[in-house]
Amino acid sequence: MTVSVVAAPAASLEELLARSGQVAVEVSGAGQTAWNGQVVETVGEVLGLAHWDGTLYLDSECILDPLRQMYAHAGEEQPLPVLVQYRESLATLLHEHAHFLGPAGATQEAARGAFTRPGSRQLEEGVAEAWAQDHLNEYLTRLGVDKVAPGIEDARGGGYYAAFVPAVRILAADLETRGDLQPGEVLRALNQQTAEGQFPLLTTLVYNSTRLPDLERSDTSTRNHLEAILRQGFAHLDTFELAPAGLAADRSRSTTTALLHHLTTEIHKAESHYTPTHELRPPTPLPPTPGPLKTTPPTPQRLTFTPPAAPHSTYRSAPSPLQTALAGISPPTPSATTRPATQTTISTRPPGVARCLQR
Repeated sequence: MTVSVVAAPAASLEELLARSGQVAVEVSGAGQTAWNGQVVETVGEVLGLAHWDGTLYLDSECILDPLRQMYAHAGEEQPLPVLVQYRESLATLLHEHAHFLGPAGATQEAARGAFTRPGSRQLEEGVAEAWAQDHLNEYLTRLGVDKVAPGIEDARGGGYYAAFVPAVRILAADLETRGDLQPGEVLRALNQQTAEGQFPLLTTLVYNSTRLPDLERSDTSTRNHLEAILRQGFAHLDTFELAPAGLAADRSRSTTTALLHHLTTEIHKAESHYTPTHELRPPTPLPPTPGPLKTTPPTPQRLTFTPPAAPHSTYRSAPSPLQTALAGISPPTPSATTRPATQTTISTRPPGVARCLQR
């Protein structure tokens, strides 16, 4: 008989943070986490950041202080707005831990290099946010937060990355339908990869959902072509990142619909080159001609994905703190009055740190 062992609820914020990384691995099924066990309490406009060196940065006022309040009033009933605040803080924690997840043996160096390629940031953030939203209740239960803040599992927040999450969800659902997979299976598989493996996995899922693996040699360029289309589509989502959430989500959906249509067209074109003769329709008889009929087969062409045009607007007139941080600004400023959360290291990072993952 199998006995399920349920860990006791974390008794403090320090214990919650200390267990947060391993529980994220357990919920995700990933092979490892790159988190080094350090949490840096910060001040500024960045809620959370998973740094390439394995350090987790969390904002003091918006993330850690609400969780301190939660443990100070452990077990007490709280009004819905307070529960939503707690939940959003914990959603940020899980989102950042999702960035640290990867298969066994994955390195941050390889992930860091892949993250700079077109579409990688948009896919990575969309996957991390969508997966964190879907699995937050399981995460909270394993940490015992449902006992500390009764009712938190029924509270709902708004979430982030409205320009990326709908695209990830639509594409994942489409692949699950094509491949006869269980709902959530594609998103879970993508979340178990670092940026190094996400696009190769996504491309393989698209390719394997077609007849091409049985029709063409493995050394053809079809996979590269499909990956280029996927990357171009996801990179275009950056256009809508600073738009209002509703507009960003609408544009994300329309862009992904166009992307899927283009993928389907290119797949059908590729498959048509290998259609066996017996599957072809009988040719239409040609009228008699005075001489031999000469025909020139059409030259195959690959079309470039053209995403929907962005509306004329000024919502991208200035970069946000999120964009500048991703472009190379150092991590958030450590809080001068920080209180240790777990094995916390307070340090000032030099400017020019390469791109970081943040919420």
